[in-house]
Order: sequence, then structure tokens, then C-alpha cells
Amino acid sequence: MQQAQPYGRQDDAFRRLVAERNRFTVSMTVLFLVLYFLLPVLAGYNKPLMASKVFGNVTFGYVMAFMEFVMGWVMAAVYMVRVRGFDRLAAQASANAGARA
Repeated sequence: MQQAQPYGRQDDAFRRLVAERNRFTVSMTVLFLVLYFLLPVLAGYNKPLMASKVFGNVTFGYVMAFMEFVMGWVMAAVYMVRVRGFDRLAAQASANAGARA
């Protein structure tokens, strides 16, 4: 007699959902951490670049600090778009699991 697998483990939609979500989460996390830590690293090791004036009295360091806020909003928007696909895969996996039960 074959033992039943835990919920969704045999389902291709569930496996695809987990794989895509993990790939997206890891890539967004790595991208965020690189961009987030770039500011203090550059501020500590490349002061002439950070002090260079971009326009008027606004330096590259201020522009980069502002871009971290923009990065947060852009990443949230990208997440909102991608989560719709994850929701579709989750609904499909749930429907498949319900059909097997």
C-alpha cells in the first residue's frame, strides 16, 4: 500500500509555485541587500565620489540615499505584480489537491 504524500507534494503546480517563489524571493533579497549596503560601503571607501556634486549643492551621496527609497517602492511594485502569478499557481495547486481528495 502506497503512503499518501503531504498536501501538494505530488502536484506539479505546487512544486512550480514553490520553485518560482523561492527563486524570486532569493533574487529580490540579494538585489536589495547589495543596493542597500552599497551606500555605506561607498560612503566609507569612496568619499570623493559621494561628495561629488550632481547638480547645485546636491551630492551623489544624497542622490544615492534618495534612490534607496525609490528602490523600496519599485521592489514593492514588482512584488505586487509577481504575487498575482503566485496566487494563480496557488489556486491551481489547491484545486488539484481538492480534486484528488
